[in-house]
Amino acid sequence: MTRSRTAAAAILSAWAACGAAGAEELRVGVAAEPVAIDPHFFRTGPNMSLRENISDGLVYNNQVTGEVEPRLAARWQVEDVRWRFELNPEARFADGEAVSAADVIYSLCRVRNVPDSPGTFLSFIETIETIEAVEPEGEGALTIVTKGPDPVLLESLSTIGIVQAPMDAPLTYDEADCGTDDWLSTQAFNDGSLEAGIGPYRVTSYRRGIETVLERNEGYYGPAPHYERVVLRAIPENGARIAALLSGGVDVIDAVPVNAIDQIYQNEKLALISAPASRLIFFAFDQEGEPSPKIGGTDGKNPLKDVRVRKALNLAVDRAQLVSTTMEGIAEEARGIVMGTVFGAHPDLAPIPHDPEQAKALLAEAGYPDGFTLTISSPSDRYRNDTEVAQAVTQMLAGIGLDVSLETYPQSVYFDRASNYEYSMYLGGAGADTGEGLSQLLNLIHTRDTERGLGGANRGRYSSEKVDALLQEALVTLDAETRRGLLQEAQAIVYEDYGYMPLYHEVAVWAARADVHFEPNAGQLNILYTARPAE
Repeated sequence: MTRSRTAAAAILSAWAACGAAGAEELRVGVAAEPVAIDPHFFRTGPNMSLRENISDGLVYNNQVTGEVEPRLAARWQVEDVRWRFELNPEARFADGEAVSAADVIYSLCRVRNVPDSPGTFLSFIETIETIEAVEPEGEGALTIVTKGPDPVLLESLSTIGIVQAPMDAPLTYDEADCGTDDWLSTQAFNDGSLEAGIGPYRVTSYRRGIETVLERNEGYYGPAPHYERVVLRAIPENGARIAALLSGGVDVIDAVPVNAIDQIYQNEKLALISAPASRLIFFAFDQEGEPSPKIGGTDGKNPLKDVRVRKALNLAVDRAQLVSTTMEGIAEEARGIVMGTVFGAHPDLAPIPHDPEQAKALLAEAGYPDGFTLTISSPSDRYRNDTEVAQAVTQMLAGIGLDVSLETYPQSVYFDRASNYEYSMYLGGAGADTGEGLSQLLNLIHTRDTERGLGGANRGRYSSEKVDALLQEALVTLDAETRRGLLQEAQAIVYEDYGYMPLYHEVAVWAARADVHFEPNAGQLNILYTARPAE
């Protein structure tokens, strides 16, 4: 086994654990920075990662142990569709006010009313019918009533940070505006005028494109973080991020590029830290626009609406080569949407073969014997090796006769353009944010419905009434095995439709100085409050 394969095997088989630079400050180089401090603004990894450290939800979904743990809610109980939550009286905002039912109701109402959100959290509250403060406890408890039994309500609520309401009396919860237009602005969170909630850390400086500074929240109701101060430095370029770690400019980096793994593995002063990750990296197809914006040579027709063309493009891609060469073994070839170890994965989907000759025959059968012109789109700074992966796929598609080119954009503009449907085929990623497959499938394969927050990552607008019905049924199915079958059936339909081009599931890899203990997790979040000096 080569040294590279030895390092890869070490990552895939175990989680390394190491220690920290000093309890005063931890410096973290991040490949993708948060685009807002606002905990409700954008359902994307960097934002959700920051939110986890600065704005607690009612509960915490521990994706290492698989347990749901108390946070702002000290305890809860459920009877059919009624969930009663008792809030922790020690949890207080920066002004000393205890978290109340009014704050929870306001926060869940605000999720529906964040202006210009490029990716909402609406699907996490899709099943909520009403929320009420409980009397006589009043501020200290609340009841959530769901439209039907919700087997994953706790996991969903774990994704939503609770902010301080600008009014004292609880709003009347509904699926519109809850009777108010007094919504805290994203800009006020970003410029420091507003706190993002109650968390182990507070944001004291946010300079987009440079750094985000966190200070320990001395009034936090839970265990105090080990580090007084954390500096998140935006370093999207892989070489620069590695150089910052090697030079001592930062103590930890995320999204370790595969071509740097050997170098880190052989350095006794550094350690690799890893976890299997639920994020699927995929290409999505524009299945609605006609003409499609990045396709030519078809007289205005969108060939991606034809399942034979989508199948041809899937057969053109050698996933095994992508994983072994481009990703150097630090990934797992994808068959379906949900990773094998995540609840709801389909164990019986066959690997999509690499068959360029069949792909050419399918194109000819669909009326494109000479191919067509296609520009595929990719971010340049969001996912590990995103540009390299997109380049490899571009070459593979050219191999079946397409006239293919690649365009890349920084993530700061990439996802806005995707949400405006400016791409014909684009690279994306979507993980199981709640630690199980339902949230991932609702986000990626449900018909896109921005009003309800469904299909938030489905910017190619794949749509199947049968898939939607299966997912809606799964939302209210308590029996785990029945729910698992519904999720598997939905994935099988997408698989037969070639609704996406699934590539691989990532392995989350961090690197740290050998005196820094940094804990990995399947959600690929930078959980900073558990970092600590080595023992």
